[in-house]
Amino acid sequence: MVNQELIHLEEREGFTIHCYAQEEDISPEGHFASGDDAADAEIIRKIANADLAWFCAHVTASKEGIVLGSDYLGACCYKSTQDFITSNDYYADMVEEVIQQAKTTLKKLCAA
Repeated sequence: MVNQELIHLEEREGFTIHCYAQEEDISPEGHFASGDDAADAEIIRKIANADLAWFCAHVTASKEGIVLGSDYLGACCYKSTQDFITSNDYYADMVEEVIQQAKTTLKKLCAA
């Protein structure tokens, strides 16, 4: 089982949206290339000390407890997991994606 924490829950377009921060199993080394090796090393040090959150974001769309759409984004690095929700467009894009997946899944199920 994957170690994950629910970081956000909302209703949108008739679906329940869950956002989880999952334990990231890849190392942060090699993911930062600002051109400043010292700054990149500082980011990795902050991740190691848990001063920055390093995780895989997992967003789902469900109805009646049944997951109908799912999306992942790995190698997320933020001040906190909540910053993922509020500080960029990744979360919004992922929500749009899982809602579209859920709508497509419902159409297929209803047509069967």
